[in-house]
Amino acid sequence: MFELNPNLEVKTEIFLETPIFTIDNFYKNPDEVHDYLFNREIPLWKMDEKPSYNSIHFFDRRFEKMDDRLTPVLGFLSYLCNQDAASHHIVTNVQRFFRHDFNDYKNCYWWPHQDGGYNGIVYFNKGDNTCGTNLYSVIKDQDEMVPEHYRPWRPKEDFKILKTLEPEYNRLVFFDGLKFMHGANFPNDLYFGEEYRKNQVFFFLEDDEDDD
Repeated sequence: MFELNPNLEVKTEIFLETPIFTIDNFYKNPDEVHDYLFNREIPLWKMDEKPSYNSIHFFDRRFEKMDDRLTPVLGFLSYLCNQDAASHHIVTNVQRFFRHDFNDYKNCYWWPHQDGGYNGIVYFNKGDNTCGTNLYSVIKDQDEMVPEHYRPWRPKEDFKILKTLEPEYNRLVFFDGLKFMHGANFPNDLYFGEEYRKNQVFFFLEDDEDDD
């Protein structure tokens, strides 16, 4: 199912002293992986967090499932970033938006955040080369206590885009999600309809150097 392309070409860019990896044609059989991940009912994400506008102004869904078939993929990515995987679960991100003033993509960025280490994202929308991933620096401190789905859109003047990682079907981008605040890039209304933006994601953890 999750066999890697046997002819992988890893492109490495050193950006602000940190490697960013890009791998096109990541999976050997991407359509098979796509159908397995996304041709199912995918639950809404973080519906226990209130207040929330998820399912009111947008749909943000996530499929999570333990799957040992990911082990070779995680081992390969762990080798690249020299970090351990946060889990062996399949994780996806699936999003689309209603046409409503709440979804002000022209003046806001979608949920800039940090994670615990390297992040891998495999893009699964054919024909989309615009809605990738932004890496940011922060101009104005944010209120991190606000639930994600209550105020996911943040003013553009509070952030500076350092780099945009461009999407392509079956492309993996792999970057330090702890060093770089990041978030999905929505520069247009491509997903303001019935089509979902679809990704598979991987999370790794930076070692705690103080932990003996």
